[in-house]
Amino acid sequence: MKKVSFDDRQEIIDTSTSIAEAEGDLEDDLPALEEVKGQSNQSTANNTTSSQLDGSVGGFLSTAPSIVRLHSPVPPHIFSRSMAGTEEEIVPPQEGEEVPKKEKKPFTKGITFREFDHVKDFEDLVRTVVTLCNGDEQERLREMEDWLIKKEGTWVLAESFNNFLGRVFNDETWPSECRIAMLRLLAYGTEEDDIVLILHMDRKDHLLMNYAQKMDRLPIKEQEALALLFCNLFETCSASEWLLYISEWTSPGGGLPLSNIRVTTKVAVTALLGDTPCLVDYGTALMSNLATKEVFDDVCSELAMAILQFFQNKPSEEQVYRCMKALRKFCTIGGRDVPQLVKMIGPDPSKFSGMSQRVDEELEPLAAKLATVQMF
Repeated sequence: MKKVSFDDRQEIIDTSTSIAEAEGDLEDDLPALEEVKGQSNQSTANNTTSSQLDGSVGGFLSTAPSIVRLHSPVPPHIFSRSMAGTEEEIVPPQEGEEVPKKEKKPFTKGITFREFDHVKDFEDLVRTVVTLCNGDEQERLREMEDWLIKKEGTWVLAESFNNFLGRVFNDETWPSECRIAMLRLLAYGTEEDDIVLILHMDRKDHLLMNYAQKMDRLPIKEQEALALLFCNLFETCSASEWLLYISEWTSPGGGLPLSNIRVTTKVAVTALLGDTPCLVDYGTALMSNLATKEVFDDVCSELAMAILQFFQNKPSEEQVYRCMKALRKFCTIGGRDVPQLVKMIGPDPSKFSGMSQRVDEELEPLAAKLATVQMF
């Protein structure tokens, strides 16, 4: 994250040089010529993209000084990054020692939405806030251009990027349009796993989650952009797990403590029962996505009650299928309480019997589960 100049640390360069000379076998790690050529072509493409933006985005940022960055990524064979954002040193195996394979948790990618014009969204953000930003915040915009437009990854973002996010989300003097654009840009960036680095920047202040907790009080367009972001966080395993964290913090307005899963549940329920077709579509996707995870009984109950309320309407087949699949999962992992709620509150899910073959396939095991539940 920090910009480092190696001119001040000549001893590091000297040490690295001597190590490289002593270990001749490191030449085996050099990339093939074809790979170097491919990287060169990619660099040329990025420069072309940047020049195309000079006439649109670049003009807004002309008042901020340009900065030349020296990027020095850590070789992947030396460090790996854990979910908590810490670096773990990898000890090389001894000669003849068998290296155990690291078991990977199975991950089911959720329902996501990838129709974006991210260049326009970035231009909208810059146009809206550039005159409101100080010099440091304008530099954050430049870094966002490197990240999203030039595809350089989230590691180009400074540590103070989180402060800039907090200004966008919490400064009421800034217009709603900047929050919509920022949320859409974050939703676009979820395609790469390194989005979790931005999320972990916020683990102290919880700026994004405190903003999301106000979901039901936000303007409709902000609600839609926020629900889109939460859907797309199910693009990767690390980001989706972040949504389910149970560590609590004090709510800014008082009341019950907040946690990531508690806020995620509120976003899902508010979207499902929202006032626009777009919100409802995102809400059904969030229900389906959450059903791929193991969540606690109280979360299952709240999500199931929202689905039952949603079923009182006349949803489309796709929306019924998403929610029926989720309801079956919540009844399976939610102990006795969730099936009892379904039978007691209604409507009976069998009202959708015959809607489609895939809906019936979800209904059959759900009906069998409900039949075994004893009422009070």
